[in-house]
Amino acid sequence: MDQKPPLVLIVGTGRSGTTFLGKLLDSHPRVRYRHEPDWAYVDPSLPFLPRPTEQDAYRHQAAQYFRRLAEVRAVKVTGKTPLFRKSYRSGPREAAHRLNLAIGHVLDSLGIAKKRDLVWDMVQKDATDDLVTVIKSVNSLARAPLFAHALPNTPIVHIIRHPAGVVASRLRGANRGLMGSKTYIDSLFDAGYAEASGLKREQVQEWPLEKQFAFEWMTLNETVYRSLRNHEQYICVTHEALSRSTEKTTQSILAHIGIDWNEQTAHFIRSLRAKTASSGFFDVQRAPEPQIERWRNEMTNTQLKWIEEVIEPSRVGQWFLN
Repeated sequence: MDQKPPLVLIVGTGRSGTTFLGKLLDSHPRVRYRHEPDWAYVDPSLPFLPRPTEQDAYRHQAAQYFRRLAEVRAVKVTGKTPLFRKSYRSGPREAAHRLNLAIGHVLDSLGIAKKRDLVWDMVQKDATDDLVTVIKSVNSLARAPLFAHALPNTPIVHIIRHPAGVVASRLRGANRGLMGSKTYIDSLFDAGYAEASGLKREQVQEWPLEKQFAFEWMTLNETVYRSLRNHEQYICVTHEALSRSTEKTTQSILAHIGIDWNEQTAHFIRSLRAKTASSGFFDVQRAPEPQIERWRNEMTNTQLKWIEEVIEPSRVGQWFLN
């Protein structure tokens, strides 16, 4: 292995189900979960959209940065709910950890915590070899090939959601004031990610927002998939498969990572099936299957046609075309 304890990376675009997948893996007693640590710890000299030709130049830096992400202990990184019992913490350590988290949340609400490492993992010394750190990120999706190059034994789980589902969710979040509507078309063209599309920058920038969101979805997911599809540690799953067959898909992901199935994860999945479809925008504790095609009731035929036109040339886009 390249690192000890083992590290795992979950990546996907925003609103693709990365948090849902992250908490499914976090439900395993052996997992130490890091929720978007690259939000709290940023290396501005490491590009968010690295070119394939830059992999050797950034290899050492990327490895150091990825290992550092595993040790980020900011409240929002370590305290994403729901919380689960861990095999690497005794009962008293578990209680102390949750008290530490509660204090951290208070400090965060007062604006004191910010991005500081305030939460201790409280791992027993004799349990260090048993834990697996899972890092979940949306900011570092395009960095996944670079991380794979730097740490080739690191399992990478790439989740892709139907583009209409992603676009509908982003529009919903923007309309509620929960997310911005900014696009990164210039950045994609500047980094060379959009070259394969054969489209002009100015042409894409004149598109309606739905098409620009779909273009971002296609460009990022297609680039990462084509780069990593033959990498032995890479696995790609769809949000739809994870939602329809949650237990089966989670089992296959855990097997890919090298972790056995366990009753705590099975219980968590059963509890999700009993939830209602309604919940908060960023909540993962809801019945997964009703979320799959919610977009069909939110988007017009014109919007759906726009999305299909954009994604049709891509391999990942073909997965979602009727």
